[in-house]
Amino acid sequence: MMKLRIATGLGLLLFMATAACAPVEMNRARTSNGGGATLASLAGKFASKGSGSYTICFGANLSTVDCASSPHQEVPFNMTSVAHGTRDAAGNSCGVTALTLAATDRVFGAYFTRLKFARTNVSTTTSFDPATGSGTASFSDYHGGNCVGAAFDSTGAILTDTGTRSFMVSDSGNRIDAIVTSLSMVTSPFGVAGMMKETMPAIKLTSIRESD
Repeated sequence: MMKLRIATGLGLLLFMATAACAPVEMNRARTSNGGGATLASLAGKFASKGSGSYTICFGANLSTVDCASSPHQEVPFNMTSVAHGTRDAAGNSCGVTALTLAATDRVFGAYFTRLKFARTNVSTTTSFDPATGSGTASFSDYHGGNCVGAAFDSTGAILTDTGTRSFMVSDSGNRIDAIVTSLSMVTSPFGVAGMMKETMPAIKLTSIRESD
């Protein structure tokens, strides 16, 4: 039960951000053909892949704690994600993310092995410049809930984290590269506020348009 509790607490970390973003080469995307895209032209289904790293703080009983707590153990993790989501013409999105977490510390890595979780990601575009294809968005991740297209049915959902990201459109609106610029955990059955210690950006994402 203790191992399951810890694993569940770790799963909320993410993400991040997945229903309609993307990763890594923000500079290359900046020079690509994203200019002229509109929020309406970005509507549709996207498949996303992401990766990142962060540190989780544990107390003496191996439960997650606020990193300001003393004493605590800091354990680094690597994360990968795969997601499928839908964007609407107003820049809202909803999608489901599958997360895989692995501790990089050898001692904790042997204990946690490889952990897998699912989160529902809900995002709203907060700014967008069609001339450059660049924008920002806020997002929330939930345990549970359902996507109805780009809308979110929150029935039975539990909020696990909130955050912001910056994104860049390329390939005529068929690709969106993004980085998470802030991430805050929410105290819930799946973790506590302040349990993550990391310098942003912690997560990079890549989204490619899917055929309808």
